[in-house]
Amino acid sequence: MTALVFLLLSLPCRAGEALGPRIMEIVERYPTGAAHPYLWTPGTHTDGTSRDLVFRGVELARNDGSPAVHCAGLTFEVWWQALEAAGPPGWLTPEQVLALKERWYVRDGGEQGMAAALVELGLGVAVTDWRSLLPGDLMQFWRNSGKGHSAVFVEHRLDRSGAPRSMVYWSAQASSEGIGRRYVSVGPSEHQINAARLYAVRPIQP
Repeated sequence: MTALVFLLLSLPCRAGEALGPRIMEIVERYPTGAAHPYLWTPGTHTDGTSRDLVFRGVELARNDGSPAVHCAGLTFEVWWQALEAAGPPGWLTPEQVLALKERWYVRDGGEQGMAAALVELGLGVAVTDWRSLLPGDLMQFWRNSGKGHSAVFVEHRLDRSGAPRSMVYWSAQASSEGIGRRYVSVGPSEHQINAARLYAVRPIQP
């Protein structure tokens, strides 16, 4: 970690300040590709993080010794590191974070994941238009094929007029053999995002 990155992550965060810049700094520290291979097994409840996460002596997520991660575990991990560096609010309990994780992993039967859970806890602000996303915002999206994904928004790709036509995201997925950046657009085809099923949130320091 460079001295500048360490300084940015160690600075206190003001109430209401977006955590996006901190999240992006953390994202840059992860190796891409097979160093952390992607592994998601339907029907299992693995945490999918690259490390153990602990809050006030309570284990939030456990790494089983494998370098493998999955998308929900990885986004949860980078968000938690950003909030931890900024300073979790005094009212936040480990039990609340564990319940949030269940929703983040869409284990609660819903499909909005972190987007709804962070907003309801006052830990994020909803982003209702994908064209308004900023680096470090978090997304739970579903393709028209029905496949879901948890990701960190990186940037827009623009058309010739300068309008957003697609987006670059960071996550863990099979197509990058683990952690990496990919791009996706919103539209009607099978592999595009279903506009009605794109849920995004801007994490903040409450």
